[in-house]
Amino acid sequence: MKHLLSLCCLCLLGLARAQMPAAYDPAFDARERERIAAERDQALQRYGSDEADCYQRFAVNDCLRDVRRQRRVALEELRRQEIILNDAQRAAITAEQQRRVEQRQAERDSPDSQAERDAAARERAAREQDAQRRQAERGAAPPAAGPVAPRPAADPDAAAAAAAPRAEQQKAYEERQRRAEQRRQEYERRQSQQGPRTSKPLPVPP
Repeated sequence: MKHLLSLCCLCLLGLARAQMPAAYDPAFDARERERIAAERDQALQRYGSDEADCYQRFAVNDCLRDVRRQRRVALEELRRQEIILNDAQRAAITAEQQRRVEQRQAERDSPDSQAERDAAARERAAREQDAQRRQAERGAAPPAAGPVAPRPAADPDAAAAAAAPRAEQQKAYEERQRRAEQRRQEYERRQSQQGPRTSKPLPVPP
């Protein structure tokens, strides 16, 4: 009977203490969790002592069954209170996340934010048009991807220096061709002046 009364008092006390405030309070949550942990330790110690007393009685099994039932009920009540705290904590976290989402959405939908986005879009379009115009003036197709490295300006002196060896090589080649043609003509002239050659007959075998 004494244990039943204490169990009832524990349940009523837990119901009174586990009522969460209207707004989630982290400090209240921490205090409640400390209380639940302390009451759980006390219940385990108390019912452990009661189990030891049962072995001194005549009806040991009945006593143990009664004590364990009371312990189970007490621990389930503490667990229920803990679940209430967990639910309240999750609800508070969800509400805070929803509030942040709504705040960001409101900032995106505000006239000032829309005006800033429009201005950024116009500036981006102007930059693209300016880049296309400069590309068209240079007469080159727009690049497929990535920036194009600027081409160095042409150096007249360097171009002339590079063209001089090529001109000398071309001149030497033409001179060799001219000399080869002269040698060919000279050879043909000498052949025409010598006339046809007569070959000696082969000796008759004895």
